[in-house]
Amino acid sequence: MALRILIEIIPHSEQRLGVPGDWFWEGDTLHVKISDVEDWRYEFLYARHEMDEAVLCRNVGITTEEVDAHCLEYKDKPGNPDSFSGYPGASYQTQHNDALAMEWIMSRALGISWQDYDAAFEKLKEKK
Repeated sequence: MALRILIEIIPHSEQRLGVPGDWFWEGDTLHVKISDVEDWRYEFLYARHEMDEAVLCRNVGITTEEVDAHCLEYKDKPGNPDSFSGYPGASYQTQHNDALAMEWIMSRALGISWQDYDAAFEKLKEKK
């Protein structure tokens, strides 16, 4: 068994769940799809988060379907908790938050403003 990871930057309109970042497994292949925001560093950071979250979830037996269900439940609610608390009560809250911590560290290492990074993906909501 060999792990394979495919990362794609795609138009936001092509996202499977309508959110800027997505991951799912097909056997031992991890697919990560990130919405294009025209800054490779931002796309890399978001992909890094999704990849870390997916691997951490798989490690403890949390499925793509479980994560998708929580994502769809919260994605359009006001005050979407995704960025800071991981979906409260979700089976993968710990994995999401651990991936977020790694994302923050990498953003600092790349000299990226967290506010500018967040704003780039928030603009995608306006393009709906």
